[in-house]
Amino acid sequence: MSNRLSVHKITRKERNHLMYIRQMTLISFEQIMESQQETKLEMILSQIDVAKLTSSLKKCTYSKGPKDYEPSFLIYALIAIQVEKIQTIKDLVLNLKQNPVLRYCCCFDVLSQVPFESTFSRF
Repeated sequence: MSNRLSVHKITRKERNHLMYIRQMTLISFEQIMESQQETKLEMILSQIDVAKLTSSLKKCTYSKGPKDYEPSFLIYALIAIQVEKIQTIKDLVLNLKQNPVLRYCCCFDVLSQVPFESTFSRF
């Protein structure tokens, strides 16, 4: 009789299944942002009403131009260029990709893709 411990060999299917188990988050990104001190950009954007501007920018469905982004989000990003002293649209897109706080301030979804340079140039 052997005193060996029985070792369960994990199959490839079981290993792949284990790789996709996600841990639940305790606090959402929005809750973290609400607990932080308001940034300079957030203070400025909260004072600007872009509703009139965005309503005048509403395009017909057949026109060319950026799709799937609210005009107000793009306006906020263009304001962020000035406030954050970002030099170019290319740098803005790079900052939006790398900085979830900037994406959040400009109202873009923190986990989704940011607009391309061409989206801003067509806007």
